Amino acid sequence: MRSLRLGCAIGALMVASTAVYAQETTGTIRGDVSDSAGNPVANATVTVLHQPSGSRSTSTTGTTGSFSATGLRVGGPYQVTVSAPGLETATDTIPSIAIGEPQRVDVTLFSAAETITVTGTRRSSTITLATGPQTTLDAEAIAGVASVSRDIRDIARRDPFVTIDQSNSRTIEIAGQNGRLNRFSVDGVQFSDDFGLNNGGLPTSRGPVPFDAVEQLTVSIAPFDISEGDFQGGAVNVVLRSGDNDFSGSAFYTYTDESLTGDRSKFAVSAINPNGDINLKFDSKQYGAFLAGPIVKDKLFFAFAYEKLEESDPVDDGPEGLGFSNSIPRVTQALLDGVSATANTVFQYDPLGVLQNAVEEDEKYTAKVDWNITDDQRASLTFIRNKGSQQFTQNSITQPTNPVFGFRSNGYELIEEVNSGVFQLNSSWSDAFSTEVRVAYRDTNRDQTPFGGRSFAQFQVCADPTNVGSLTTCTDAAAAVGATPAVLATPELVFGPDISRQANALNTENLSFDFSATLEAGIHTFKAIAEYTDIDVFNLFLQRATGDYYFDSLADFQTRRASRVRLGGTVPSGDVSDAAAQFNSQNYTFGVQDQIDVSDDIELSLGVRYDLFGSDSTVPLNPNFLARYGFTNTRTFKGEGVLQPRFGANWQVSDRLIVRGGVGLFAGGTPDVFLSNSFSNTGLRTNAIDVSRNATPAGCNVTI
Repeated sequence: MRSLRLGCAIGALMVASTAVYAQETTGTIRGDVSDSAGNPVANATVTVLHQPSGSRSTSTTGTTGSFSATGLRVGGPYQVTVSAPGLETATDTIPSIAIGEPQRVDVTLFSAAETITVTGTRRSSTITLATGPQTTLDAEAIAGVASVSRDIRDIARRDPFVTIDQSNSRTIEIAGQNGRLNRFSVDGVQFSDDFGLNNGGLPTSRGPVPFDAVEQLTVSIAPFDISEGDFQGGAVNVVLRSGDNDFSGSAFYTYTDESLTGDRSKFAVSAINPNGDINLKFDSKQYGAFLAGPIVKDKLFFAFAYEKLEESDPVDDGPEGLGFSNSIPRVTQALLDGVSATANTVFQYDPLGVLQNAVEEDEKYTAKVDWNITDDQRASLTFIRNKGSQQFTQNSITQPTNPVFGFRSNGYELIEEVNSGVFQLNSSWSDAFSTEVRVAYRDTNRDQTPFGGRSFAQFQVCADPTNVGSLTTCTDAAAAVGATPAVLATPELVFGPDISRQANALNTENLSFDFSATLEAGIHTFKAIAEYTDIDVFNLFLQRATGDYYFDSLADFQTRRASRVRLGGTVPSGDVSDAAAQFNSQNYTFGVQDQIDVSDDIELSLGVRYDLFGSDSTVPLNPNFLARYGFTNTRTFKGEGVLQPRFGANWQVSDRLIVRGGVGLFAGGTPDVFLSNSFSNTGLRTNAIDVSRNATPAGCNVTI
């Protein structure tokens, strides 16, 4: 059932899971304090101040002279002040700190009689302690990223291991892995498409948060820290901007339409359009704003970001005058009008004409509040909402051998909505011991709504005036090659809700609790994690729930004589909702780790992580399956687990060379749709019937 991945430097084998695992969202500053003779200075007071917000962390060095400030906001600048009795105070500034890359500084204190030298800057001999290949982009670097679409995937592509597959919904491929196997998180909460329906790997077609809301983005390949899990490709972590003691804001607006494009192309040249004139119709606008500032100075802060996109796909309303429909061979406006008239008068259904411009909308906003409760406790509350919609046409085929035209009613609107909230509390209980607690909830809804509603069946109408050849398919030009005179394929016209949209809905709800604790003990930094996630899934997908009718000619269509009827249903109730997969699962994670500062230039990490999976839901037993194969169809991943040992190392060889490596096991990222199939395709809940006409009066062909 599961595949495994062994990570060596950048990783290799993997394991299936569907948890909403947490990961690092804060930064750390570590260091050592010594006197001019190189002896460690104990009981020195170290104050780390986030200058924009006044957030402060104070600690005291131990007998080895080491200190650590954890749970810090990412970014900066940070002012580090070190003082000790009988020695001069040293102060310096660290411009910025990053997620998952603890910054280590060394400070030397001198007596009042000595010349003072401060080495608390980011020295060339000081390493950042990222465990595994990682690219970090801060707010300044993000501001310099060119992105027409304002999609955070354009930030992630700055990592050398990342490629964007333009032919596959702009999916992020990290180290060559499928985009569905990555983990994407915002403020510690997974924002991947954990069900697995989107090729792009995100729950909506666009990025889930406004471009201007991002404070820092990291891309990690095989990070050996035990906090990192639930991926087989790579991990993309986003931390949102927070407010500080100064009000700041920005706004933008972009607009374009057909008046800003050319009106002639050599690719449009034809016998009836010798000049290659084109007459595109489209528009696109995108706008948004960001605002942040203090609610209570030095104590309480807010940040809010909003962004919206509204655009339509370009359509050529060219000289032929048929717009989109002119690309379907042998489909004329007169044919469309005739079929529409019959549908309205005979079947009392409006096919809704031609979908000229498919429209896309995307709206998202984030709201974040940060609270400096005390110098030792900091809390944050984040809310994220993203709702996107896209319009799609169905069953339109331009091939001359099999032309198909889909009316607007055969298209649908895909609506994706994500609402998420996360509360995080960072606490320093002593100079050596700190904790992080996070509670997160995410609700995701995905619906594919036909433009004409779901109360009608799909109708397929062959444009032959009367029956020709097969009773269940239109005349195919490919089958008539060599015929004299040449036989052209007959167009097929389709209206009504598409067969895959007649019963189609998805909802997932995730609730997670995460705890981590860090203990500093000299050159050792011990970490322990415990995480729990509960996932509820409702997935309804039943093809032909309201039926699929085929008419072999216009005459048959006008006389209500179908040549083929197919219908999907449920047993024994007949209620479509009984076809839905409804199940829940749980994920438990435990881990311990030791990070060892061997020297100023070498750091090692050794840890182990264990993921355990559970489920309270039971797959209905199919006795026919058991009799046929000798085992049941009820197996889920309940009780399955994977032990993930990890070892990482950092060595700064010179000012310009850092060697990072390690070995470890990584698990997770497999879409929930795999497990969902066990509940929805049991062989007991759903059935289908297929009735078609014979060429002789002998009756009908029936398949159940």
